[in-house]
Order: sequence, then C-alpha cells, then structure tokens
Amino acid sequence: LTPEERCARMFHEERLGQPFMRLTEGFGLTPEECLRNLPLIDASASGNTDASEPLSAGHAWGDGRMEATAAAKHYSQPDPIPQPPEHRVGHSCALSDGEPCALRSLPPDGPSLVFPSGPSRCLTPGSQAYAFRVYPGASDKLYIDFEGGGACLNEATTLGRPLCKTDISGHPTSGIYNKADPRNPFRDYTIVTVVYCSGDMHMGDVARSYGGVVQRGYANTWMTVMWALTNMDTNLQSLVIGGCSAGSLAAQVWSPRLLDIFKYSHAVVLADSYLDLFPGTTQQHLLIGFGVCGTALIDERFKARCWSANLTIHDIFEDTMDNFPSVTFAQINSKNDQTQYFFHQVVATTSGVSPSINSGSDYLLAMNMRLRSYSRRQNYMSYLINGQQHCFTPMDDFYTVTARGDVSSCPTGEAGRHCREDLGHPSLLQWVRSLLLSDKSKQSECVGRIVKRKRWFAVGSFDYCDRGPSTMELRQRVKGITFFGGNRAVVANAACAFAAIAGVAAILSAVSKWGGSMAPRRASQQPRILVNLDTSVLGLDFER
Repeated sequence: LTPEERCARMFHEERLGQPFMRLTEGFGLTPEECLRNLPLIDASASGNTDASEPLSAGHAWGDGRMEATAAAKHYSQPDPIPQPPEHRVGHSCALSDGEPCALRSLPPDGPSLVFPSGPSRCLTPGSQAYAFRVYPGASDKLYIDFEGGGACLNEATTLGRPLCKTDISGHPTSGIYNKADPRNPFRDYTIVTVVYCSGDMHMGDVARSYGGVVQRGYANTWMTVMWALTNMDTNLQSLVIGGCSAGSLAAQVWSPRLLDIFKYSHAVVLADSYLDLFPGTTQQHLLIGFGVCGTALIDERFKARCWSANLTIHDIFEDTMDNFPSVTFAQINSKNDQTQYFFHQVVATTSGVSPSINSGSDYLLAMNMRLRSYSRRQNYMSYLINGQQHCFTPMDDFYTVTARGDVSSCPTGEAGRHCREDLGHPSLLQWVRSLLLSDKSKQSECVGRIVKRKRWFAVGSFDYCDRGPSTMELRQRVKGITFFGGNRAVVANAACAFAAIAGVAAILSAVSKWGGSMAPRRASQQPRILVNLDTSVLGLDFER
C-alpha cells in the first residue's frame, strides 16, 4: 500500500471479531498530519494502525464511524462552554478578554482563577471553561502543582459515574495551600495549580468516540505553563514541580519539559502518592489512548516506543533523573495506599486484564521494587509512611505526619514524647524542608525492620523497609569512606556504621600484625589509617 492508501484505511479494523475505532480519527488528523506521523502510527507499514481503541459492546460498525466523525468535529470545533457561577470563582481573570492577568495585578491575599484562551477545556460537553489557579507570592519562587482527581480511562470510567474530576473544584486551602500557616515552607512561593478536569492525568490530547468527551490535559497544562513563563522571573531562585495522585504521574511525565524551559538555581520534583504500578501493559496503551504519544511531552527519542506501546512513565522519570543530576527528585507514598490499590483493580477490570496487585502487601512489594530501581540514583529519595492515606501535600496532615504515621494521634504530654519524636526520624514537613536546601543532608526515610528482597514475601505486616541495593554499598573517597544509600533507614545506616567501625578495628589490628613482620622501624613510623564517617549522610546523631 502507498502511504496515502494506508492513511485512507485508518478508520476501522476488526481484531478477533471486535470492532475498533481508529485513534487517528479521534485525533482529527488531517491527511498531511497522517502522512507525517505514519512511521510512528503504522510502524509495521500494514495499513493497520498500531494504536486503536475498542468500542463498547453492541456498537455497530456504522454507529462507530458516525461517533468517531462527530468526535473529530467536536474536537476541531468545540461547542461554546458556559462560565462557572461567580460564587465558585472568587477573583478571576480571563486572558481571552485581552487582559494580561499579570501576577502583580492579582489579589495577594488569596487565589485567583485565570481563564486562558485557546484549545484548553474541561472533559465533557457543557462543562465549564478551563481555568488554572494562582496563589500569588514571590516572583522568583515557583511551585507548579498538578491537581489530583482520579482518571477517566475509557467509556466505562467516564460516562455514568465518572472516576475523575470533570469540573473546576473549589479552592484548596490546606497543606501547601495554607499560606497563613507559618510552618508552610512554600508560604512565600507563587503556587500555580494546574487544575484537573480532563481525566487524562494532565497529558491527553484526544476526542473520544463516546459522549462528546474531549480530553485536553496537555493543552490545559501548556496554557498554564505559558502564563508562568511570562509572569515569573527569568531566573528562578527555586522551582518545585509537584502533584498528588494523578497529579503525581503528571509531575513525573511533565518534569523533563518543565526543567528544560525554566531557568533556576535550585529545583525539586516532588511526586506525592502515585507510582505507575499499572496492570500488564495497560499504561503503555493508556499513553496511546490519551494521545500522549503525539504531543511534545514525548521526546523524539521515545516517539516510536510510545506508539508501539513500549514506553512507561517510569521510563520517562528515570531518564529525567539521569539527564538532570543536579535536580532533587523525591516521592511520598504510604506503604498501604488503598487508593492506588483500588485504581489498579479498576484499570485491570475495565481493560480486561488480570491485576498484579491483589492486596496491600502486593502493593508494598511492587512499590519497593520500583523504588529500588529509582534509588540507585544519587539525586532521588523517598519518604514512606506507615499507613493507608492517599495524598499529603494538599492536606492538613502535611504538617503532622511522620514516617511512622500521624503524630496527631500520639498521647499528649510525656507519655507521647517518643511517639512525637519518632525515634529521630524527621517529620514529613521537616523532610520536605530539607529538599529545598542545596546541601546534601537530605535522605530517604522509612520506619521498620530492614528486610532483604528475597524475604519480602514472608513478611506478614507493613512494618518493614527494603534493605535496598545501595544501602550496604560503600563509596570510596580520597581521604576516607562515606556511607550512602537510596531507600535507606536510620537503623540500616547505624548497622553500617558499627560494622564499619568494627571493620576498621580489625584492619588496624591486621596492619599492626602485618607491620610486625616487616623490617624494624621506629615507633614514630607507626602506620595511620584515616577514616571519615560522614554523619550528615548517615543521618545519625552521635551526641544523642
């Protein structure tokens, strides 16, 4: 087939007797765009696109074609979208009205909604116009926070009772958004919230064949980022890229793009409460189904892999860590996050695949495996919390939780002192503060028994930490030895320290005996061994 014939065929196909809609139709690709992207869309040169989306049961061949055509038309010429009621907005500014909506013009004492022009919009027809949220602060300190709110992955999770936010919700006022709390390390930051109402993890660029659904998460985010680039200082003192739940995945995928276009002295990527622990290859197909492969989010090096369902979010995240070694990458997760477990089951059920996580212990095992890979990098660290909670940065718990749990549940007075101190572990708040420092005092945190990977299956509780491939490794310095590790715990590092001290004593003893068999020498010529135990990296308090 010629390229033109291959593009012409990209409307329908039949696989195993199941009708499919061409994603190219949902994208609304022109013939020219189809030809340009043909090597990626149809890598096999068969005329059968490698990216397709199953229609729901009962759809007739002609109905599917009509719905696809309607979706493409809606995608290119969206219906007028009503503005949200005034009482749900507070202060607002519309870029489409010709207003610059400059940072200095926004009220400093509260959030403002900024309505951009262009293709940005929420998910369903008739839903309100898209707006991002700005909490004004310093012009050289920027926190880009991707809002969470589930995911609408397919027809089953979108229509009826959607499993994602489809409208602009009320202003968050807790956690990092509580600028009245003097403990807030981001109190003087300008926080720009990428509001979530697209159901596509802030990445999508696709019109669906059902219900007039259009997922424009990529356009929504890009319009938000363009405002920040225009209004913030050219050289930022501090840049934080964060998000919880679906926003955590967005932060991981968007981070290479944002770290590349902003200039900064110090940067942190803080992903709160979501790892890409999807069943089977569903996440690879979700990237295709959401239209992510066709956006600038995917580096040209990965385009072919993305279109062929061979690219994952952790592939992108690990590549970003390697490409930005001076940036701190951090993740917060509960050891038994019930929301992540629930969504794993939902994706499996609605995709027709078997789940790989069937219990909380399965989730912890899968999480440790993922973190073990991340922790091999010196610019990565994690904070693991004993519990089931999902999301911390936009919650009041941000100020009270520790790796052992929420200290607000500790007994009052002297009886609860040890509980509140948490045996020397920093609270989540203290740990996040350390991420903003340019020194190397920060490290991963986990409370529990140190367990080797081969024994994870035998552990009957969540009260354990991965020993980690890096925990027991030594890094040789010119003048001594420094302990380092990825997913470390204080107990593990203490064991390392005392083992090293015992080892040094053995070496001294051996050298002394070895020296005795050599030629005679004066006492002043006794050999010296210098050992430097870097306690800031160890996280030990020797005075205590």
